[in-house]
Amino acid sequence: MLRLLRLIFVLGGFAALLWFGTTIKLGDRTLFEHIQAIWKTPESQGLVRGAKDKVNDLVDRAAGHVVKGIGKNAADQLTSQRAAREGEPAPAAPPMEEIQAKDRQALRGLIGQAYSEKAE
Repeated sequence: MLRLLRLIFVLGGFAALLWFGTTIKLGDRTLFEHIQAIWKTPESQGLVRGAKDKVNDLVDRAAGHVVKGIGKNAADQLTSQRAAREGEPAPAAPPMEEIQAKDRQALRGLIGQAYSEKAE
């Protein structure tokens, strides 16, 4: 019930703002006409252009970082694929996470069990 009342209140406020902005004159213009006149000034257009330039620079830098990261990963993949074709072991990569000594021992025990069962 509270949600319905809140929705009705918000929609009523929005409708009142639309009515006020389009019909009530504030001097020689309505609220929305004032906003439109401000938007068309050279200063606000300069602000918009400056914001677009900054955002485009940011996007270009981010894209450059992504391309560098993809290129690095692609080079690593090519190196390991070339090593596999030539019969060489692939270069060792650093581990993705640190493994505790007791977990490493447990893993070696499981691998040893599986290997001994396979050999029998």
